[in-house]
Amino acid sequence: MNCKKCHTKAVIGLPRHNAAFCKVCFNEFVHDQVARAIKAERMFGPQDRILVAVSGGKDSLALWDILLKLGYKADALYVDLGIGGYSAKSREKAVRFAETVGAAHKATLLTHTVQEAEGAGIRELADLIHRPTCSACGTIKRYQFNRAAVEHRYDVMATGHNLDDEAARLLGNVLHWQEEYLDKQSPSLPASVEGFAKKVKPLYRLSEREIA
Repeated sequence: MNCKKCHTKAVIGLPRHNAAFCKVCFNEFVHDQVARAIKAERMFGPQDRILVAVSGGKDSLALWDILLKLGYKADALYVDLGIGGYSAKSREKAVRFAETVGAAHKATLLTHTVQEAEGAGIRELADLIHRPTCSACGTIKRYQFNRAAVEHRYDVMATGHNLDDEAARLLGNVLHWQEEYLDKQSPSLPASVEGFAKKVKPLYRLSEREIA
């Protein structure tokens, strides 16, 4: 199996694109898919300031990396939920990336520690608002990411949701007849009201496997 672009030995096959790529051409393919998504959905322009929501996981850090390599002005925000070893490892990955790749592009990593700012951990806050921990986690992260984007005057907030994430969410909403959530699945959501930042998903054309 040879690379579709340069005809050297391929390292990955993508049946849905009827293509295979070597490592170099695959990276170019991924970057091109993100660039096409940004252009097609009019997510942002070269002069816009972007805040990437990073969790320390591969998708969000990959998004930050790609945006920087495409030449965009992209900083990031990490929200520390205080979930034991998980949060410690996630924060370490985000900080390490910021100190290497981010610093090379003069990008900044902002951090928000829930325990310090709210005076309670995620589990205590979940009990206070009478919601499951996972639900409270998502609510708090969305609030803090939006707050940081607005307060620091970023033009847009970007998340690392990929094609698999969007397909799973769509299926869940359809199966549960949650029609009111369908409009929120757009790859680019405008800042519809004051106090809410524009939200975009530049990885929506890429599957989980293609990002991994």
